[in-house]
Amino acid sequence: MLSRLPHRAFGALAGQVSLALSSFTLQVIASRELGADGFGTYALLFGAIVMATALTTGLLGDSLTVLDRHDPAVRVALVRLAAILVVVLALTGFGFARTAISPAAAAFFAIALAAFVAADLGRRLLMANLRFWSLVLIDSAGFVAMLSVVVVFGRTGPLTLAHFLAALATGQIVAAVLAVTRLPAAERRLRLRGRGDYRAVVAYGSWRALQQFVRPTMLNGARAVVLIVGGVAAVGELEVARVFVSPAMLLVQGFGSYLFSSYAADRAKGSRTLLRRADRAAAVMLTGAVIVAGAAALLLPYVGPLLTAGRFEIGLVATLGWACYAASCAAVLPYGSLAAVQGRQQWVLVIRLVDSVLALSLAAVMLIGFGAATEIAPWLLSIGSFVGGLLCRQLLLRPRVRDETTTPVQVAV
Repeated sequence: MLSRLPHRAFGALAGQVSLALSSFTLQVIASRELGADGFGTYALLFGAIVMATALTTGLLGDSLTVLDRHDPAVRVALVRLAAILVVVLALTGFGFARTAISPAAAAFFAIALAAFVAADLGRRLLMANLRFWSLVLIDSAGFVAMLSVVVVFGRTGPLTLAHFLAALATGQIVAAVLAVTRLPAAERRLRLRGRGDYRAVVAYGSWRALQQFVRPTMLNGARAVVLIVGGVAAVGELEVARVFVSPAMLLVQGFGSYLFSSYAADRAKGSRTLLRRADRAAAVMLTGAVIVAGAAALLLPYVGPLLTAGRFEIGLVATLGWACYAASCAAVLPYGSLAAVQGRQQWVLVIRLVDSVLALSLAAVMLIGFGAATEIAPWLLSIGSFVGGLLCRQLLLRPRVRDETTTPVQVAV
């Protein structure tokens, strides 16, 4: 199955590897330096950044991939909306963060949030142009810049939450600037004058934004449940387990970013052909997640203490649960992406809402109602994703294949 994937798919995976390596490294250092409580706070803040990025990715990133972004009216709408969202999200983030952390940390958080959103839009433009290998370059440069900031602050004294947020902001600013230089000349032209076709962008992108927003919101909801039951330390311990098996989710996200762009480029091909591709993609990603789960179980006693500096333990149940969650995402992502490209994004959103509500309800009932251990939370979240993948395939994609097969060919006379 791997041999059938084009080199661009591996470029997409390599791009996700370089991005995830930066995030993974920063989280490992944070877990060692901040302890369970401090890392729990960092995880909640980073979760908010992921939620904001999901919103702009769906509204603008998916719209510029599927719609004609070279149309002047569409381009004006995309550019203006991007500028507005970056400013609004940064100000909102600072306002909320200021109530829980220091002013300096809140300022760095706001800058990191804005930079992360801007860099993500640059990545989406590179993906839309199928320049996946450029992602490796920009994220590697961002990684070096981020690590340099950590090293500089580390030489001045103990690392704090503000230092990690500053490093995150610096890395994403470098990545955003470099992404612009790697785009074709036509893509670098900003259009601010003229009429903007906001209706086209919002009509498509709003559904995708809500869909992309659901999963990180559900994860933050699960973190809130764990926070209620076990406190900030429990959130930190669960997050370190997620970081430990992040290569599994990396595999899913890497191929997923390629799939959406490739489905959009090949949408003229038959539904049956594209569904077969989605099945193959799900099989590859599921297999990868299982392999990572096995490796995690074997390596946890040796690698786990390196992530926590011996301050706390990483539970095996939670670790395998996050690997199962990655496998469940692999079961839904190819089918949801294909259905969205085929114009069924509204129904994909409905299914995503259903499976997320199911997953979060299970977590709340079991942890709060029955007093279950917090480490089973990712197992409960996985149930919803598996259900969502099955619904997407059987209710949205299979009927389209049947219609394509049974519809008679119309011959013009």
